[in-house]
Amino acid sequence: MYKVFLNNKCIFLTQEGDPLAGRGGKVHQYYSISGLSEAIEEFERDRKADNLYITGDPEILITLFPVIEAAGGLVKKPNDQILFIFRYGKWDLPKGKAEVGETISETALREVTEETGVTGLKITKELLPTFHTYRMDGKRVIKKTHWFEMTFADDSNIVPQAIEDITVVKWLGQKDIPWAMRDSYASVIELLTTSGYL
Repeated sequence: MYKVFLNNKCIFLTQEGDPLAGRGGKVHQYYSISGLSEAIEEFERDRKADNLYITGDPEILITLFPVIEAAGGLVKKPNDQILFIFRYGKWDLPKGKAEVGETISETALREVTEETGVTGLKITKELLPTFHTYRMDGKRVIKKTHWFEMTFADDSNIVPQAIEDITVVKWLGQKDIPWAMRDSYASVIELLTTSGYL
């Protein structure tokens, strides 16, 4: 099963007969790409439904969309503070799209440094990826973001990357994170929850 975020709603790509399908949402049995597109567009407009379950073979369903690879970091201090960025009125984690020729871990390290100014990053653990969907050039795509837990050597030159519309880079402690998550993304909340930080 794949959990794909659409804004703060969820699309589940799941097996036919999944007993969870339909709980708190709509069900669409995959039969064609055009039918799938219509179901997603209708779900996006629907203000009442929070979940859409698309049933079929999840491994085939995920291949029906162009996938954009991205990567980012959950950067920790020894006292368990986490490095956040603030962009477009939301608290987020530093991340970005992969460039040609990069490994996904290289993307994560580069993007965190570019967006925050923190240097000497070291990956300590790979975390679960998150997925979200949006329209790009009129076509629906899925962005797969690979996440890595990281440590760092130097945070003395923290600076938000203005060209990426980042206005704040800040360390947040355990008592501040739930407050910040009131203005964040469902995918970030999911990552922090599955990683044991919420």
